Amino acid sequence: MVHAECFERFTLYLQAPCDRNPLINLTGTPPVYPLDFRSQDVHRLRVYLRLPLMPEHALQVDTEPVVGSDPRWELVERIVASPSFIRSPRLCSLLMHLCELALAGRSGEINEQSIGEALFERARNYDPSIDGIVRSHASRLRQRLEQYFNEEGAHETIRLTIPKGGYTPLFEAHSQPLLQSESVLSPAPPDSIEEVSDVRTSPVIANTYRRLFWATSIALIAACSFIVFLLVHAHSAQSSPGSVTKHPLWSMLFGADHSTLIVASDTGLTSLETFTGSNVSLAEYLSGDYRTHTTPLTGTTPEIAEKIASRRYTSIVDLDIVTKLFQIPGVPINRMQLRYARDLRPNDLKDEPVILLGSAEGTPWVELFEDKMNFVFVHDHQNHRFVVLNRVPHGNEQARYEADLTGPVHRVYGVIALRPNMKGSGDVLVLEGTSMAGTESAADFVFDDSRLLPFLATIKQKNGSLPYFELLLKSNNMNGSASGSEILSYRTTAR
Repeated sequence: MVHAECFERFTLYLQAPCDRNPLINLTGTPPVYPLDFRSQDVHRLRVYLRLPLMPEHALQVDTEPVVGSDPRWELVERIVASPSFIRSPRLCSLLMHLCELALAGRSGEINEQSIGEALFERARNYDPSIDGIVRSHASRLRQRLEQYFNEEGAHETIRLTIPKGGYTPLFEAHSQPLLQSESVLSPAPPDSIEEVSDVRTSPVIANTYRRLFWATSIALIAACSFIVFLLVHAHSAQSSPGSVTKHPLWSMLFGADHSTLIVASDTGLTSLETFTGSNVSLAEYLSGDYRTHTTPLTGTTPEIAEKIASRRYTSIVDLDIVTKLFQIPGVPINRMQLRYARDLRPNDLKDEPVILLGSAEGTPWVELFEDKMNFVFVHDHQNHRFVVLNRVPHGNEQARYEADLTGPVHRVYGVIALRPNMKGSGDVLVLEGTSMAGTESAADFVFDDSRLLPFLATIKQKNGSLPYFELLLKSNNMNGSASGSEILSYRTTAR
C-alpha cells in the first residue's frame, strides 16, 4: 500500500458470486488484492462490487466507512509521516497493514505467512522458517517505533508497540509524568490529624526523621555527583581523537541523524555455488529460483543442493567484523542495523549508508556497484580459479591477480571500496576478499588506524574530504586467518 503525505486512501475490494451466494468474499480462497487510489480531501471508503447472477449484470456499489477518525489510526498516520519513518516506505506499509487489520477486528489474519505474501511479494505457501524477511522487518519496525516515542512522539498519549513473539499491534494509554510544581502544589493529604500531631510532639520520632532526611540528601548528592562524572567522562571519550565524529572514514558512515545498514554475507549461497559449479546472479538471487532449479556437480543430488541453499549461514569473519563495528568509540549503536544478505531489497540501498561484507559470491548486492569499480572478483568454479581483475592497469600493475588456493601458503586478496549508494545520498563501504581470509585482511586494514589514517591522508581531496576509493590488498591465509597485508594498488574518484 502507498501512503502519501496530505492524501487519504480508499481501498477497492472485489467480490464475485460463488455458487448461489452473490456476496461470497474471495478473501477466503484467492486473496483480495487492494488497489490504492489517491485523491485530496476524500474519506477512506471500502467499496464492494456486487455481481448478481441475473443476466442483466446490474452493478451495485455499497460504501462502508472505516475507522479513519479513530485516535489510534490517527496516531499511525502521524507515525508514518514522522522523520523516523518517512524514508522507510516498507516499514510504513508494514505498520499500516498490521494496524488496519487489528483496528478492523481482523487480528486473527495477522501472521508471518500472510504478511510475506501481502507485502513482500512472496509466493503462496512459502516457508517463513527459511525466508525471514518478515521477522527482520518487524525487528526494524520495533526499533523505529521505540525511536519515535523517545523523540518526536514523546508527547503522545497513546503508545503503539509490536510485542515480540507476534505481529499484532498493541495500543496502550500513556499519561504524561506529573510536573514537579504540580506535585508541590497538590501534596497528598495526611492519613489523619492525630498522626501529624504525634510526629510534631515526639522528639524521638522527629530526630529519626531528621537523620533520615540528611542521610537521604547526602546519598542523593553522591549519586548526582557520580552521574555527572559519568556524563563528563563519556563526553570526553566521545570527543577524543578516536571518536567516530572525528574519524575521516567512520564519520561518513555513522551518525546520530541516520541509520547505518550492515549486511552479512550468505555463505549458504557460496556453498551452493561450490556444489553446482556456477555463480548466482543478483537477479536470480532476488527471484529465489536458484534454490530449487539447481544442477549439482557429480557426486551430489539436487535434494542436497536445495537443502544447502535453504540454510541461513554466515561466516565467522563477518560476525567478527560486526563486533568490531559496534566497538568503535562513539558509534551510535541504536542507529546500526544488521541485515542478512537474503533479506535485503534494492530500496534498502538507496538512502542510508551501507556496509557490505563479502564478495558478490556471497553478497550478490556487490554486483550493483561493480560496473563502476576497477578491481572486480571473478570465481571460475570449473577450473578452481579465483582472480581479481584489474580493469585499467597502471604502470607495472598486473591485469589479473590470481589467488593461490592450493599452495602451502595460500595467497589471498582483499578489496576495500567506498562507493556512493544507489541515489548518491550516502556512502557504501564494501569489504570483500577471494576468501574469508581475504575479507579479513580488508577488515584488519580499516580497523587499524596506524595504517588506515596515513592512506586516507594521502588520497584526501583539496577541500579535506575523502574521495571515493578502491584499495587492493595482498595477504596470506595462515590456518584460515589473514597474515599481514600489503597494498598493491588503489584508485580514487572525485565526489
